[in-house]
Amino acid sequence: MVENQFFDADTSALMDQFPEARLTIRDRLPINLILTNAIITIQKSILNIDYSEEELREAVMGFVAMIPDDLKDQGFNDELDMARQVRPVNTRPEFCGIPARDEYCEAKGIPTQILVETFDYFKVFHACFNLLHRKKMLLKVQPKEIFTGKRARGEQPEYIPEAEETSE
Repeated sequence: MVENQFFDADTSALMDQFPEARLTIRDRLPINLILTNAIITIQKSILNIDYSEEELREAVMGFVAMIPDDLKDQGFNDELDMARQVRPVNTRPEFCGIPARDEYCEAKGIPTQILVETFDYFKVFHACFNLLHRKKMLLKVQPKEIFTGKRARGEQPEYIPEAEETSE
């Protein structure tokens, strides 16, 4: 019998009898609640009055980091490549809040802009949702029984067969 500090003696004995009943990380972490919380955090950052692109970036990249690597597929990587952007950033020095002229920067050998690779974080968020949809983690399919024939007599009190209708 293995001593376990988290369970009492009866539970430990039961777990020794059925080793397949041991708790897994899936039983310990409610991943659906964790992902839901991450989605709500992203929505709050989008709907915030003081909208900050940095806050959105942190929230979306935190959501991407929560998705396990073995869950990510080629479609997800393709969508991330489509979300990639190259954005020019102004690097001219400022003097008293006024940016230096292009002629000054050229004379001093200072680049006026650099290209920074970043992502469109709305597209990254959409790629995450598409991934969860492809892995069937968003929708719960419930079978529905559909009756297409005629019901037996007496099954429903308001049922009156057309042949037995009497016109008075």
